[in-house]
Amino acid sequence: MATTETGNWLNQYVAPQLLLEFKNDKDDFLGVLPGANPAAITADGLRFNKLINNVGFYVNNTEGFTAKKMTGSKTFVPWEKYDTDPTEVDDAEIRGLNYDKRNMTRVAHSQAMRRGIRDHVMFKLAPGDDTSADMPVMRTTGADDGTGRKRLTFADLIKYLEKIKGLNLPDESQYFMILCPEHSTDLMLDRDSAAYFADKNIFFDVTTGKVKSVMGFKFFENNAVLAYTSAGVKKAKGAALGATDRRASMFFYAPNSVYHLDSVKILYKPETIDTNSADPKSEFRLQVYGLIDRVYEYGFGALVSGIVA
Repeated sequence: MATTETGNWLNQYVAPQLLLEFKNDKDDFLGVLPGANPAAITADGLRFNKLINNVGFYVNNTEGFTAKKMTGSKTFVPWEKYDTDPTEVDDAEIRGLNYDKRNMTRVAHSQAMRRGIRDHVMFKLAPGDDTSADMPVMRTTGADDGTGRKRLTFADLIKYLEKIKGLNLPDESQYFMILCPEHSTDLMLDRDSAAYFADKNIFFDVTTGKVKSVMGFKFFENNAVLAYTSAGVKKAKGAALGATDRRASMFFYAPNSVYHLDSVKILYKPETIDTNSADPKSEFRLQVYGLIDRVYEYGFGALVSGIVA
């Protein structure tokens, strides 16, 4: 049986293979989020004005009209700074290794930045709790999956679509949902969806298992997902789940969000300027500034697994 220890074999041939991180780098949903208007970007953040539509409509009016001002509101989204930990590489290990550790370090930092931004975007866009009808959070109602979790049913999905349509969002082509793995499986197993879609290829790809866009929702799938407590409060990002915490699928109406990243700064200190160490060291990390937020507290939501009583 293979054994693994911290460190590297030096001065002999070994397969130049990094220890694999079994982590999900998927961030395809970021591609549908709208960018920021360059004219609205300032040194301290994103600033823009909104006009509030107060235009009335009348039938058979017999009174005189009085002109009204169309009022506005202003929105500010501050810059955020995203960093990776610096990684140190010294000259002694570089001389003894037969692969480019510095380059592999850069790849690892790029992966960590992608994952971090993906998780941050999901966490910021999702509702903080289940108290706002403008950002509906709904529990699933299906049968116990054997763990005390109620499955997502096709009927739940239709009920949730009814809530979203009740928001009267203007562009129905911008309804997106990021399915957690449990909910993706639930939909494929649900009897109602199986009966409705006699040809299962219409509902999900039988080769990849990916649930296709249906009933107005465009689906993404991700293993990195949100979770809510039994009280309907969003769990802190990265927090361990308790016995009654449940993972969630996230809904977002793309036009009500903003996603903008400045160019990534590569911060590199070469070993050639390290005059004190016996084995000169280089350091590497990444930094980027971004604008990521809801620009309206409206049109976001979550489908959270129900709890079996």
